[in-house]
Amino acid sequence: MSDYTYSLPFSNDRFMKGIIMMLKKENKYDLANLLRGANVQVEKGTYSYYDGGWGRSNALAAYVTFFVNPEYLDNLDSEENKKTLDKICSGLIPPDVGFDIKSISFNMDLTKDFELEDDLISDLENNVNSKAYKIMGELLPEDIRTKGYQMAEAYTYLYSVENSLRLFIEKVAKEKYGDDYFSHLTIPSSLQRTISGRQKNDESNKWLSVRGTELFYLDFKDLGAVIDNNWDIFKDYFPSQSFILPKLNDMAECRNKIAHNSYIDDLERNLMKTYYNVILRQISDSTDK
Repeated sequence: MSDYTYSLPFSNDRFMKGIIMMLKKENKYDLANLLRGANVQVEKGTYSYYDGGWGRSNALAAYVTFFVNPEYLDNLDSEENKKTLDKICSGLIPPDVGFDIKSISFNMDLTKDFELEDDLISDLENNVNSKAYKIMGELLPEDIRTKGYQMAEAYTYLYSVENSLRLFIEKVAKEKYGDDYFSHLTIPSSLQRTISGRQKNDESNKWLSVRGTELFYLDFKDLGAVIDNNWDIFKDYFPSQSFILPKLNDMAECRNKIAHNSYIDDLERNLMKTYYNVILRQISDSTDK
């Protein structure tokens, strides 16, 4: 009787997340980004030994297929990528699961509305993997691309929590003052000048997208100042001013680094993730009361 089980102890979605996590851990950010939004399936075959003449006793052959963005298919379908994914998939499947991976393949996922145009990362990867690879490799080394992917992740956290804070401030202020809430808020003169200057800049550069209300012309530190100067309407949502303001100041420093294309390290990225979860959880818990 076999000691193996013949089913994975996790879902395909969790398997995919594990694969992406391992790729990033090994600094394979280019491959991880080509697989973003992809699905993975594992198909069982006959006994492993009879497929290729190798395999564990009583284990089954397993065929791993990635269903991917059609635009990324050519870049993904290489022996190097298959070898990398074979190693990672084999490592993630527990030893007591009777699967020996025999092949890695890629197929188009036609079930999703992938953004096939105006994809900046796709354009970057297509350029790097084009005939101009040699010169691109000199002008855009892999370590720079890897750091770029890491910075993109950090920016996503910053973008999410910054815009969530804007919408939170707007929601609380509207409940208190109505639709013309902004005129009732105490806004320091320096921030008023910041808003006016940025609005004028947008007006003179018609190609810039419209930001929205006045709050969308303020960044982390500015939003912290709005909360601080209007603490009477925000005090019920945070334990104290010292809870929220230092976090926003720290995130503002990281935001400034990203805005100036400076690299932030693992400690700072982890700080962003922690603050993202803490602040959004606090806002969510407070508004649900």
